[in-house]
Amino acid sequence: PEMAGDNGCVLGLQVMEVDFIILCIGRFSDFPNLPEFPPNKGPEIFRGQVMHSMDYSRLSDSDAAVLVSGKRVVVVGFQKSAVDIAAECAKAN
Repeated sequence: PEMAGDNGCVLGLQVMEVDFIILCIGRFSDFPNLPEFPPNKGPEIFRGQVMHSMDYSRLSDSDAAVLVSGKRVVVVGFQKSAVDIAAECAKAN
């Protein structure tokens, strides 16, 4: 499906099925930066597991590997923690 962006351009919308979402937004700011979502439009509608990178980073390396092993994982973010965790997920799978 396609939809119009703010500037009138057509944006491609891609739907993916994943088992696990890791939010990598705000780990190094001392508190998780969790966006506010409209009712029934946030992580609560996702049937898999949602975790913030701060919680993920508290796991031991072996526990983290077991958690993501064999799962389709999406990492939301683009800075250091997101890149590090994406690499760990790729290595575990």
